[in-house]
Formats: sequence, structure tokens, C-alpha cells
Amino acid sequence: MPLITIFSAIAPLSIVVVFHILAKLSRRFGSVLKMNAVYKWYYLAEGLGIIALLAHLWQASTLLSAPQQPAPALTPWFGLLFFNLPLTLAVTIGLIVTWRYWSWLITEKEK
Repeated sequence: MPLITIFSAIAPLSIVVVFHILAKLSRRFGSVLKMNAVYKWYYLAEGLGIIALLAHLWQASTLLSAPQQPAPALTPWFGLLFFNLPLTLAVTIGLIVTWRYWSWLITEKEK
């Protein structure tokens, strides 16, 4: 695989890593403050991010192999359903959960 393919996979991978770190931090923070276990939604976001990462790698490897017949991984619908949609849902879920747990950082400064 060319180097650009590996570098382009870093973005979805970094999103998954950030969600994992936020899940661990939010679990500890939530247990101290006796909050609901909303942090578990980060794990769903991680799973969606992994689906997007695997779809991206599949598309890249299919494109680099130069298939002689039309490959399903190179259709626009594949990219929409298995890369763009899961990644968008993952970031949206992560944003909502992050706001739920960490919005006090913004409001604390105003007090």
C-alpha cells in the first residue's frame, strides 16, 4: 500500500482513539459525580469509527489493485453507507456525549 493510503487512514483512527480516551475519562468523571452512564455511547461511536476505517481501507486496497471488473467497494453508495454515514454518526454521537459530560468547563468560567 502506498504511503498516502496509510496516512489517509490516520484521521478515522485518531477519531476512534479520541473517543476511547474520552470514554475512559468520562467513566471516571461520571462515577465521581454519580452521573448516568452516558459515556457508553462513546463505545458505539468507536464502533462506527472502526467501520468507517475498515471501509476506507477496503476502498483504498480495491482502488490500488486496479480491478478489471466493477468493484462494489468503488461505488458511491459504498462510500456513503460504510464511510461517510458511520463517521458522521460517530462524530455526532461523540459531540452530544461530550457536551453532556464536559459542558461544565464552559459554564464554570462564566461564574
